[in-house]
Amino acid sequence: MAARNHIAAIERTLKVVESFNGRRAVSLGELASRTRMIKSSVFRILYTLGELGYVEKDSQGHYSLTPRWENLCLGAQPTRELIRISAPLMANLLNRYKETVNLGVLDGGDVLYIHVIESPHAFRLAAHAGMRSPLYSTALGKCLLSNLSSEEVDGILKEHPIRELTPHTIRSKVAFKRALERVRTQGYAIDDGEDSPGARCVAAPVFNATGEVLAAISISGPAGRIIPKHDPEMADSLMDTCRRISITLKYAALPTSSVAAGGR
Repeated sequence: MAARNHIAAIERTLKVVESFNGRRAVSLGELASRTRMIKSSVFRILYTLGELGYVEKDSQGHYSLTPRWENLCLGAQPTRELIRISAPLMANLLNRYKETVNLGVLDGGDVLYIHVIESPHAFRLAAHAGMRSPLYSTALGKCLLSNLSSEEVDGILKEHPIRELTPHTIRSKVAFKRALERVRTQGYAIDDGEDSPGARCVAAPVFNATGEVLAAISISGPAGRIIPKHDPEMADSLMDTCRRISITLKYAALPTSSVAAGGR
């Protein structure tokens, strides 16, 4: 009975969609290689999704997922409200620091970016809504896991094991849990080249009305511009922004905080 209920065409379609891995302008050949499907089958799926408005093809023949997926996946009122509340405050951070500002939520074993405002610098960390990143290597991910129990963290890491993405990636579960404890203590997280070489990121959590971490906001950029001595000031701005969002979301237990100089 289970086999008769399985629809292989849907499985193949979702496999193609997932193979984009949050990237834009991906070739047909690369998608076929990632899915281990023949090009003609992948092409027919992409053509159909294009007819429905979920995929677009550029002049070079590369494919990208359209914002229609974002509307489909993020159409729930709570998420729209979170973006509506956060967007102007994120814009303030962009104006102040001129670096990319990201809003992310926990989705399975990943950080899902739901709103991104990119830096005006020509050399910047590129990101877009719908992109995904690992939880264990990002400042956003550390914030999103910071108030989960040790058992819950163990379960996530069992399903999504830590991989060494750079020489600075935290490689042990014990060290990662210590990093989460630092987030709980100081109120913010750092990604110091752990996800991408030469990149740094500072993030803080957003709380919902019951005190659970609902989302996180980060400022990311090249390590040459986001330098450690600026972490406390940037963290203070992020925590104040997240505190304002949390209060708007009816969480009233967050005091105005100040980060001690040099805290990491």
